[in-house]
Amino acid sequence: MADQISLMIRTADGTRKSAVALPQDLTIEQLLQATQQRWNLPSNTSYNLRLERTGQQLNPSATLGSVGLQENDVLEVLPNLEAGQK
Repeated sequence: MADQISLMIRTADGTRKSAVALPQDLTIEQLLQATQQRWNLPSNTSYNLRLERTGQQLNPSATLGSVGLQENDVLEVLPNLEAGQK
């Protein structure tokens, strides 16, 4: 297994995107926190990552290397909305 994987990360609405090479031992939660901070996403909202190729929502405690990512996969940052939220 390679030490790094190249990915495209983007917001669900497509307004922000970034091509990155990340260590495979990085957790989904760490990636979400870094993305939220770098893109100045609202801190009062929680986010999930979805693998565009499969539609799978990724477990925050999993590492990039453990979720079956392929080179140049696209990960979407999605706000975690609760029913009834406005």
